[in-house]
Amino acid sequence: MIRRFGTGELPMEATSFVGRKEELRQVRRLLQVSRLVTVTGVAGIGKTRVAVRAASEVLATFADGVKFVELAGVSDPDRLEQAVAYALELVDLSVRPDTEVLVEHLRDRQMLLVLDTCEHLVDACARLAQTLLESSPNLRILATSRQSLGVPGEHIVALPPMALPGPRAMKSVGALSRCESVTLFLERVAAVKPDYALTGENAEEIAEICTKLDGIPLAIELVAVRMRAFTLGRVRDLLDDRLWLLSGRVTASRHPTVGATVDWSHDLCTPDERLLWSRLPVFVSDFDAAAAEGVCADEALPAERILPTLLGLVDKSIVIPVKREEGTAYRLLDIIREYGAARLAETGDEGWLRRRHLRYHFELALRGKESGRHGDQVESWSRVRRQWPNIRAALDLCVQDPELRETGLMMAAGLWYLWVACGMLREGRDQLERLLAQPMPGSQAWSWGLLTLVYIANARGDLDEARLLLERCRAHSPPGTPGAELVELVQLKMNGTLASVEGDPRAAEDMLGTVIERLRPNRELPEVLLPAMVELGTCLVLGGEPEAAGRILLECRELCDELGEVWANAHADYVLGLVARTEGDAARAVGHARDSLRVKTRFSDTMGVVSCLELLACAAADEGDLARAGRLFAAARAERLDKGLIEQGYPVVIEESARCAQRVAAELPRREAEQAVREGAALGSERAIAYALGEDVATGPAVRDSRWAPLTRREREVAELVAEGLTNRQIAHRLVVVQRTVDSHVEHILAKLGFSARTQIAAWAIRQRRGHV
Repeated sequence: MIRRFGTGELPMEATSFVGRKEELRQVRRLLQVSRLVTVTGVAGIGKTRVAVRAASEVLATFADGVKFVELAGVSDPDRLEQAVAYALELVDLSVRPDTEVLVEHLRDRQMLLVLDTCEHLVDACARLAQTLLESSPNLRILATSRQSLGVPGEHIVALPPMALPGPRAMKSVGALSRCESVTLFLERVAAVKPDYALTGENAEEIAEICTKLDGIPLAIELVAVRMRAFTLGRVRDLLDDRLWLLSGRVTASRHPTVGATVDWSHDLCTPDERLLWSRLPVFVSDFDAAAAEGVCADEALPAERILPTLLGLVDKSIVIPVKREEGTAYRLLDIIREYGAARLAETGDEGWLRRRHLRYHFELALRGKESGRHGDQVESWSRVRRQWPNIRAALDLCVQDPELRETGLMMAAGLWYLWVACGMLREGRDQLERLLAQPMPGSQAWSWGLLTLVYIANARGDLDEARLLLERCRAHSPPGTPGAELVELVQLKMNGTLASVEGDPRAAEDMLGTVIERLRPNRELPEVLLPAMVELGTCLVLGGEPEAAGRILLECRELCDELGEVWANAHADYVLGLVARTEGDAARAVGHARDSLRVKTRFSDTMGVVSCLELLACAAADEGDLARAGRLFAAARAERLDKGLIEQGYPVVIEESARCAQRVAAELPRREAEQAVREGAALGSERAIAYALGEDVATGPAVRDSRWAPLTRREREVAELVAEGLTNRQIAHRLVVVQRTVDSHVEHILAKLGFSARTQIAAWAIRQRRGHV
C-alpha cells in the first residue's frame, strides 16, 4: 500500500516501558466496558506513556485503528476540532461546521481516539467527547488529563506513584528488584552505566532514593540519569539537600517532589543545556535537530553547539526522542515545557524567540514551494505537513501582532501546496480569512493572500466565492503597486480556471494561453505556469482537440521533470489519460491514471484521487470489464459523498463519467450491477485505491452483517424506516436528528445501492430483513 502523510500515529519513544502492569490491565478492561476512559494524575506521573502503551496493546481490537491527538500545543479551544481532524487526516471540502464533519466521519467507525493532555482544554474536550460518543456508537475515547473531563459515563484511572520498597522488599535483593520504582531506576541507570546492577551493598541507598522521590516516574528518571556523573552516595546527598531546599518553590498544581526534582535537574545542567531548555518550549509539538538549530541558535548558543547540547538534554531525560519512519524527532514532557517556558519568561526573550520560530517556519513554508528543484517534493511537503502544529502557532502570532500580519499573509499564501495539494483546504481557508480580516488592500501580501483564497475556493468547488474574491482583488490591487504585473497575471490565470470549469473553453484557452506565454520563457511562478498548462490541456481535450492537448501536456511534463515538480506532473498524467481515452486507447489511459493516482495518494490529494478512480472506471468499461467499472464508480461515489466532493470537478468530465456509469448499470444484469455497487462502496478509501492500482484486494463487503452491506449501521436504520413508509421528516423525528442529516443518509443509500428512488430502498430493505440477499 502506498504510504500517505501520517499525522495521528501513536508516538513511540526510544526508552522502554517499565511497570504499570495493573494500571494497564485496568485501562484495557475499562475500554471493553466503557466508551470514555480518562487517565488522570499529577504532572510527571506518566499519563501519556500509560495511555499510549494501553492503546498499542488494544490496537487489534479496533477495525478502524487508533488515532493519537496531541493537544499540548492547542491553546485555543475553538481549534480543538481542527486538531482532531488533522490527526484523523480528515479531508472534507464542504462548508459544514468542523464538529459536524467529525461526527459524520466517525459515526460508523470502530476506532479508539486518544486525546492527550486535555487539562487546559477540559471544557472543550468534554463537550466534543460527549458529542462524538453520542453520535458514534462504536467509538471509544481514551483521554489523559490532570483532571477528569466530567462527562457522563466517564471512567477514571487515577495513576498513583509507582510502588515503593516496603520492609519485606528491603530484606531481599530479589524482592527489591521486583519493586516498580526500583525497576525503573535501574532501567534508566543502565542506559548510562550498562554494567550497573542491584547488589546487597547498594540496595538500601537505591531504595532510599526511590522512596524520597515518592515513586514519581519523571523524578526517578531525572535522578537516575545523573548516575553517569555521580556516585550513588553523591546523588543521594545532593537529593537530600535539594528536596528540602526546593520543595517550597513549586506551585500547588504540581507534586512537590516533581517540581523540586525538575529544579534540581535544571541546576545540574550545563549553561548551554539550561539555555536551550528555556528555548525549546517555543515548539508546541515535535521538532527535529534542524529546527532546533534554526530557531534556538544565536551568539550565546551557536548553531554548532545545538546538537551536542540537545543530545545532552536527551541523556538527562529532559528531552524525549521519538522514533519516526523519516528519522528521530524530539519532544518535551508538559512539566518540562512549563518549567523551561517559565525560565524564558524571566529573561524577557520570549518575543524574540517566537519571532525566530516564525521566521524559521516562514522559510520552511517558502522552501516548500521550490522543493522540487532542491530535493524530493513528496518528502519536503510531508515534512511541512508534519510541522503543522508549529506552523499554526507561527500563524497565530501573526494574527495577534498587527506588525506581523503581512508576514503571516505571505506565509499562508506560500503554503498553497499544503492547503490545496495536501488536503488541508479547511485549515488554509481559516488561516487566510483570519489574516485578511484586518484590511490591508493594495499591499502585495494582501493580494497574494486573497489570490490563494481564490485558489482554495476553486479547489472546494465554490465558484461563486472564487468570483467574488477575484473581483475584490481586482478592485483593490491597482496597477503600479509592488508586484502588480504578476498579481494581474495570476488573476488572469484564476479567471481562466473559472472559465474552464464553468464550460467556456474558448475564453479559458485565451486566458490560460496568455499566462503560459508570459511565464514560460523564464519558468516564472511554476506553481501558476504548470497548472495553467494542465488546465489548457484539459480545455483542449474536452473541446475535441486531443492532439493539441497532448502536445501541451507533454511539454508540461518536460518542465515538471526539469523543475522536479511531482504533483503537477501527476495532474498532467491524469489529463493525458483523458487524451488516451478520447483517442480510444483504454490501456494507455489506465497507465496514465494509475501513475497519477499513486502520486495523488501520497499527497492526500482527495479530489485528484476521485478523478483517477472515475477515469479508471471509464477505462474498465471501455475494455469490457463492467463489474470492475461498477465497483470503481461506486468507490469513487462513496469518496465524493464522504469528502464533500459532490459537484467538484469539470462538469463535462463529471457528465461523461455519469453516462459511462449509467451504461455499465444498463449492460450488467441487475443483480450483478447491484452487487458491484455494494462491493465498490464497501471498499473504503485505502482498499479502493489498492483495487484501482490492480492490487489483489478482496471486493467483498467489509462489514459483519453481509446482508446489509455496504450500508453503515445508521444507514441501515434509515433504510428500514423508509421501508416502513416514513418520510425523511418523520425519520428525523424518530432518530432525534435534523432532517438534513436524514436527507444526506438517503442520498448515500441511493448512491451506494445504485438506486434512483426511495421505493427501491424500501423494497431492498424488506428483502434484506427477510434474509434474501
